[in-house]
Amino acid sequence: MIRAVLIDNEPLALHYFQNKLQNFQQIEVVQTFTSVKLFLNNLPSMEFEVIFLEIKLDELNGLEVADIIKTDRPHVSVIFITSYRDFAIQAYEVGGLDYLLKPISLARLEKTVLRIEHEFSMQQLTQQASNTVLNVQCFDQFAVYSNNSLVSFKTEKTKELFSYFILHPNMPIHRDYLIEILWPNLDYVRAKSNLHTALSYLRKTLTNIGYSNCIIFSNKYYIFEKPNIMCDLYDFQQFYSDFSKLESPPIFLINQCLTIYKNGLLVYDDYSWATTYKDKLYKSYIDLLDKGFQATVLTDTETAIDYLNTLLAYDPYNEQKLEYYLQVLMNAGHHKQAHKILLAYEQKLKEDLALSPSPNLKEISKKLFQNK
Repeated sequence: MIRAVLIDNEPLALHYFQNKLQNFQQIEVVQTFTSVKLFLNNLPSMEFEVIFLEIKLDELNGLEVADIIKTDRPHVSVIFITSYRDFAIQAYEVGGLDYLLKPISLARLEKTVLRIEHEFSMQQLTQQASNTVLNVQCFDQFAVYSNNSLVSFKTEKTKELFSYFILHPNMPIHRDYLIEILWPNLDYVRAKSNLHTALSYLRKTLTNIGYSNCIIFSNKYYIFEKPNIMCDLYDFQQFYSDFSKLESPPIFLINQCLTIYKNGLLVYDDYSWATTYKDKLYKSYIDLLDKGFQATVLTDTETAIDYLNTLLAYDPYNEQKLEYYLQVLMNAGHHKQAHKILLAYEQKLKEDLALSPSPNLKEISKKLFQNK
């Protein structure tokens, strides 16, 4: 049995609709209200799975009441009943399951009840799958796995929208900003429609794998409330945070971060909005390599050279950095390794740019040849 609450400030309309629902044995009306204030006073003590809600109410409008309900009980299905056509978009934005126009026919109400039953069944499945952990991969190619199976998104924009939420969890994001970054070349009305469609697809996909109600809409802002998921980006951020707090971070912590980073964030996903995020992580990656080089240059030359070669591969023509690293190697007594790296740089500079090293590097070269 699915327990229902009804709110309408017109007693006759409320009684009429309650009689309509008696045609459906799977719905049990547990309480009715003509006052929003009275409903909110009773809310903490009530248990229900669905609420039928008029848009035009006295104290608060139905959209505001729905927002309160979805914040307090995100699993509750909200069905709007009204004579006004103009609030449909706002109704779905706050998480409404259906939008019924008065007068409501029995046939139309039957379709709504079927939706409620489906939503209720999905809620039951979600509870059963509460131990399911979603695995999200952000480095290299963006991919999502549920029970080791790749999750398929209905459209590329749905996938991109989810990747944006993953990169910005628990952060209020204005609806118009999402429209601007995802559909910059479309007119506002069409882009807004596309956003609603993508959100609908995404919510359905997440619900089907046990993660319903993690996208909240309130006052034109969306919030992705980060559920219990595994994510390589979150692991990297946590390890790097731990690393940054230590004056002399252990090598294993540095290597953990480097292993996760791989080739970079969203390498195969050309999302222009992710550029700043990628740059920030890239700087963190370079910092890790630099600290790894500094930590091993006196104790593990081979590992230090591996770090250094990776650093130089990411910034091959930066002579100022190269001079610094060569000096560190020379101060540590690794003249042979420094000479080898300098020769490789001179060769690359000549082949790629037809240039010669700077006077400073030539001076370092002379010192290295003397110690060779």
